[in-house]
Amino acid sequence: MKNSIKTFAVAFALIAAAFNANAEDKEVKKSAGFGTGIYTTKSGKINVLVDKVSTDASTTLLLKNEAGDVVYRETINKNQQKFGRILNVDELVAGKYEIEVTSKGEKQVKSFELSEQKTERVLEIK
Repeated sequence: MKNSIKTFAVAFALIAAAFNANAEDKEVKKSAGFGTGIYTTKSGKINVLVDKVSTDASTTLLLKNEAGDVVYRETINKNQQKFGRILNVDELVAGKYEIEVTSKGEKQVKSFELSEQKTERVLEIK
């Protein structure tokens, strides 16, 4: 009986330790300095939404081409907690691009690719 109580106590301690470690991991993820929402619109533009947890640091929005050259840069005031921008990519050449949002040493990156729309050749006999 004493062995089963000891085994139960050890098993309970291990489960509690694993649960506590898992809870700490979730807290780290929640304490991110900002969140982003980046998505395309039906008209072919890109919406970038930034929601900062605090207003103690400015945020930088970069659009880079595949060579790493900055095509677009915007610095968002540190006092602005929520921010939205519509990026018009109509004039960009085909290729791979990255949207990078940086604030207080934290960075979130999304990639996308632009390709030329292929048109079909139509042959009509009259």
